[in-house]
Amino acid sequence: MSDQAPSSLGRRGFLGSVAAASVLGVSEPSHATPVGARAPLSKSAAASGPRAPQRAVRFGLNYTPSKNWWYSWTDWDAASINQDLADIASIGMDHIRIMMLWPELQPNSTYIRTGIVDRLHEFLNMADTAGLDVEVTVLNGQVSGFLFVTPWLLNGGTAQMTNFFTDSASITAQQELFTALAAKVGSHPRFLGFDLANEIHWFAMPFGINLATADGDAWAQTMFATAEQAAPGKLHVNGLDHFPWLNDGFFSRPGVSNAGTLTANHTWAGWTGVFGTYGPMSTASLHYSEYFIELIKAFQTDLTRQVWIEETGVSDVWMSSKLIPGWTKLSIQNMVSCSNLWGITWWCSHDPSTRFAGFNPLEYTLGVFTNDHQLKPIGKTIQALVAEYDQNPPQPIQRTSALVLPDSMVPWTPFFVPFMKLVHQGTRPAVVLESMSTNQAYLQARGITTLIHLSQV
Repeated sequence: MSDQAPSSLGRRGFLGSVAAASVLGVSEPSHATPVGARAPLSKSAAASGPRAPQRAVRFGLNYTPSKNWWYSWTDWDAASINQDLADIASIGMDHIRIMMLWPELQPNSTYIRTGIVDRLHEFLNMADTAGLDVEVTVLNGQVSGFLFVTPWLLNGGTAQMTNFFTDSASITAQQELFTALAAKVGSHPRFLGFDLANEIHWFAMPFGINLATADGDAWAQTMFATAEQAAPGKLHVNGLDHFPWLNDGFFSRPGVSNAGTLTANHTWAGWTGVFGTYGPMSTASLHYSEYFIELIKAFQTDLTRQVWIEETGVSDVWMSSKLIPGWTKLSIQNMVSCSNLWGITWWCSHDPSTRFAGFNPLEYTLGVFTNDHQLKPIGKTIQALVAEYDQNPPQPIQRTSALVLPDSMVPWTPFFVPFMKLVHQGTRPAVVLESMSTNQAYLQARGITTLIHLSQV
């Protein structure tokens, strides 16, 4: 098996048959002494909506409007949106993540639609009434499998896309957009911060843009600096999925782990084929998000930096609907076993309306609410866990053992399988880069006393 993840391992790709019998069992999460205090729920005194309890881990949903999906920015229906937000608040969520559509918001490099910017401010007021904080995702050229093409990036009306990661004029236009948004909502008490984009590599690749990691890291640093200058002290992230971790392209693993306020990751066991390869209730499936949290922490230079599971979810296309509540409960319990977890933001709030054609079939079943506002069993599961954690905050595991990752290895099957073998055998490991494995001060700071090399698993 090659150490390199295949370049085609994408959002719609599937992992090849690499099943190992030792990672097929169900492993209940264990709990041990807390590693340390976690960040409390932060609210501005200026917010007027209901207060959520202080939380060790934040819980929220990726909001998908039930009536007009994200076409809502043009086809605005305040009453429907208010009802959706009330639904979300009713199950104990404290925040949401929302999607702007880049071509609607900035149809020309020198023109930003002030009407949509005003609607964003109105939306934040509505979220305040519901008691929800809001992460605003901006440069969205791809959402739920659809491309939203920013017209001024197409050269001369052709299908040739400007490399908006490296083209100086394009970067200037992006910076002006963030500045304009922050001028309107940056001080709003419900504005959490900016997510630069939704998995922006999936927007770039269909147009032939294949980016060196140095260029992607430089773009992210530039945009984070702009976001911080425009909205200082807010939570600014780059919403990415598995791709930068399993491929050497667009963004480096050290860059993703250390740029921005914290590292946001989208953990989809379905899109990488884990459900199909190992089984939906396998150790590999139930601990998939836990794996990525621990992997990210191995690359961080600030040991107090947090990780945000900004998207995760499950569809009945991937597993029997009867298994979904149990998988959801165990997956969340395993995530909260990790130290320095900022929060979990489930995808998504409401099933899209079937009057909209062309979505991947599974997209119509990802909501925790049906399209007509009925709470599904998965929603009841999440609601019960959040209520439980409000009474008894989750305690992270002290991970004294760490699996050593060779610095040059793409951390997929040659590393993922041994990690899951250890979990199945009862060891919940941290991850340490080989280059840091002899740094005693670093290991001590992380509480690691035992190193496990791949040859030992």
